[in-house]
Amino acid sequence: MKFELVDRQGYIPDLNYGEAEKELAGFIPSNYSFEQISFNDGEGKAVIDKHTWYFFFTHEGIGIKLMDGIVSLKEAEHFLLAIKSHIWGEKHQQVQIFIAGVTPR
Repeated sequence: MKFELVDRQGYIPDLNYGEAEKELAGFIPSNYSFEQISFNDGEGKAVIDKHTWYFFFTHEGIGIKLMDGIVSLKEAEHFLLAIKSHIWGEKHQQVQIFIAGVTPR
């Protein structure tokens, strides 16, 4: 399942990437422990609570894709809201959360 966090104005703040082997801390809120699997050119995979997530940039915002594991929609929403607050801040209200997929031809 893939999600996108998109600011209506197209604003994405500069991410504060973590130290080596923890660069994805720019995407992942500090109250989530994670094991980084990969990181390259500002995107990568991390294991959080036994689930593998892929973090990347899209044309319009930030992409987050569940690569391995199962989460409820409520769990995903809670996680995505935490990421939104981590990146854009608590008071920023312009960010929308989308479930993203490929449009059939």
